[in-house]
Amino acid sequence: METKVAVLSVKNISVDIQGMRILHGISFSARKCEALALLGPNGCGKSTLIKSILGLCDMTSGNIFFEGRDISLYSRKERALMFAYMPQNTASLSLFTVLETVVMGRYPHLGRLFGNYSKRDFEIARDAIERIGLSGFEDRPVSSLSGGEAAMVMLARSLAQDTPVILLDEPTSSLDPGHALAIADVIKKLAASGKSLIVSMHDVNMALNHSDRLILLKNGHIFGNMPSEEADRNVLEGLYGISWDIWRTPKGHVAAIPDRE
Repeated sequence: METKVAVLSVKNISVDIQGMRILHGISFSARKCEALALLGPNGCGKSTLIKSILGLCDMTSGNIFFEGRDISLYSRKERALMFAYMPQNTASLSLFTVLETVVMGRYPHLGRLFGNYSKRDFEIARDAIERIGLSGFEDRPVSSLSGGEAAMVMLARSLAQDTPVILLDEPTSSLDPGHALAIADVIKKLAASGKSLIVSMHDVNMALNHSDRLILLKNGHIFGNMPSEEADRNVLEGLYGISWDIWRTPKGHVAAIPDRE
């Protein structure tokens, strides 16, 4: 088995927004062949952390390193060859077809002329669409798709970008169980193929069953950093402030539900 090595290192970053501290000295590493879940209550700083890594949110202090080199030394286009991003909002792409949307992920690999996609770029885009299970949707407008299908398209675009690190901000939010599980399965396969994934989640069971490691955030601080199988009822109670029941199903999956006694 290939040894997991640190690809991305976040070192003591803090973020202030409108005079309010959102992140407080966050440090962790993301490794190769690993799906890492960011888990915590609303407002704990998960999205801000992802945007800080991408350079979409200014840090007040701290550093972020890609393969040992400070990412501030890289241009925005160079960063786009390192990090793919799946945001929560897909509305801006609603006028494009599925294929047009997915091939946009190839932009960092182009020369200076935007839109000068090669035959190979389209082959990679079509392959990404097939891998997420949307073959036959290439010519459909994204606006005609369900929320779950649109989310899968955004994941395909991130896949077509072909970066070592993929960051996903609540990719299963508001999706039905079928589409949520489909995205979770793709995340696991991408990690197994050698990618590093950092995924913001609200679904505790999905985080426990479909990630390798948990970064737990609470009030902008690191509350915990552990392999997913080590999260127990005490950890979840401390994170969310409510009691939990946890058990393992006959198929080996972990099931966690809040206990409202």
